[in-house]
Amino acid sequence: MRKTIILAVSLLTFNTICLAQDQTNSIDSQFTTLVNESNNYQTYKIVPKVKLQQLQTNVNNAMNKLQSVIDNHATATQAQTDSLISMSNKLETAQADLAVALERENSFQVLGMSTQKSTFTSIVWTIIGILILALVFFVYRFRSSHAVTREANLRLAETEQELEDLRKSSLEREQKIRRQLQDEINKHKKAV
Repeated sequence: MRKTIILAVSLLTFNTICLAQDQTNSIDSQFTTLVNESNNYQTYKIVPKVKLQQLQTNVNNAMNKLQSVIDNHATATQAQTDSLISMSNKLETAQADLAVALERENSFQVLGMSTQKSTFTSIVWTIIGILILALVFFVYRFRSSHAVTREANLRLAETEQELEDLRKSSLEREQKIRRQLQDEINKHKKAV
């Protein structure tokens, strides 16, 4: 489309220049012919009115044609200018739309705020890292607490076993002492 317009304007300009040169030569030759064919009277040239009027008509026609060509060029130039302005506006609109689309693609809404994807990714990985560190910390604390609890349970079991053993030995001693006491009581009764 643009190449066609440029080609048409170039051809029109070339034709106009050629036409203007032909008419200029024609008008020049008409003046020369008029001067050469005119009669001389002392230092003046006598020009027939008909030829002068014909020359005037030819000059007016040439000027009208040139004015028409100038007007056509002005119209074509204005059309090209309008077309360029329109294309420039469309280009600016397209660039603005592209910038908005790229902004939308590179960011999204998080909690009502527009956030860049890279920022969001950094925040998410930071949160994941903190959660992993917290998990490792709590697993460590759980294992150490579990080890302490297991050790306390073992000590408790040992202490309970010792207590049970102590109770059994105390019970056996008590029973032994009671038997001895009973034996002594029985000996005293027999002896009395």
